[in-house]
Amino acid sequence: MQIKRLHKNIYRLYAYSRPQECLDAYSRQDEEKVRKWQKLKQEGVCHKTAQEFVGFSKASYYRARQRLKSLAKGRLPPSKKPKKLNKPTWGEPQKQLILKLRRENPTYGKAKLAVILKRDHHQTLSESTVGRILKHLMTKGLVQKSASALRPKRKRNFIKGHAKPWAYKDYQAMALGERVQIDHMTVTKNKLTVKHFQAWDRKSKYIMAEVYSHAKSASAKRFLLNLVAKAPFKILSLQVDGGSEFRAEFEEACAELDIPLMVLPPSKPTYNGGVERGNRIFREEFYANANLLADSIGAMRFELNKAINKYNTYRPHFALKGLTPLTYIHNHLLKVPA
Repeated sequence: MQIKRLHKNIYRLYAYSRPQECLDAYSRQDEEKVRKWQKLKQEGVCHKTAQEFVGFSKASYYRARQRLKSLAKGRLPPSKKPKKLNKPTWGEPQKQLILKLRRENPTYGKAKLAVILKRDHHQTLSESTVGRILKHLMTKGLVQKSASALRPKRKRNFIKGHAKPWAYKDYQAMALGERVQIDHMTVTKNKLTVKHFQAWDRKSKYIMAEVYSHAKSASAKRFLLNLVAKAPFKILSLQVDGGSEFRAEFEEACAELDIPLMVLPPSKPTYNGGVERGNRIFREEFYANANLLADSIGAMRFELNKAINKYNTYRPHFALKGLTPLTYIHNHLLKVPA
């Protein structure tokens, strides 16, 4: 059985108790200050000194005392709502015109509609006014929210899963393979659309990347297993954004491999700045190359492996003092005692 509402007596009881709840809330606002003021007054303190101690002017004290007397008799203070409200500056013709335009263009927002009204219909309405009309039409059910409108993201549950929320750590203190950043991007080349998964190590700037046809958690899991198998160092921990591809099977694989997984807070791509910069490198130096003729997933993987090998073994990195990532890893491992 599905209960959609409470019993009517519960709502009736709340209707009886709400006035007293409001009275108590108003009373708490003034009681403490009035009590302090009266105590100082009984001790012979002048109004000016009492005002300095309580932070309450003499006029405010008398008004608060009067309010408390009214509340004691069960009378709520008068509403502060303005007696005269501004009336809408738009009428039925503007509403019908915006309704017509929005139905013809269901993805257009108030900004675009305001421009069209001024350009094509000689109606000068501000964006805010158009937005209020759209809101009015939505409440009446005459138009629907655009499919492209931003929707609140569902919060990730960190209680039951293996992933943990991202926490700051000094990057200088990170070890090789710690906080390896993973991200994915969508790329179209030669009429072929691929999902480019990429991992980036902060210490060595080492990059590993693979392409898949879909950006699902199963693809992210395959990429993780290949990363663990092929990386020239041990993967100590990972950090990813809140994308759905890094949940489900990917998170389960991290738990099975006992690799800590940290998830970035929403709208913080700068925390994954290294792998984001790596994405740009491969967009500009690999996918934008006119000589790249791969038109299938297999051919793209073959060409991508050559580009990754060039990045890790040939392309100098200024943050590594001109060394390549693999040279830096080799030197670093020689210095680390066994």
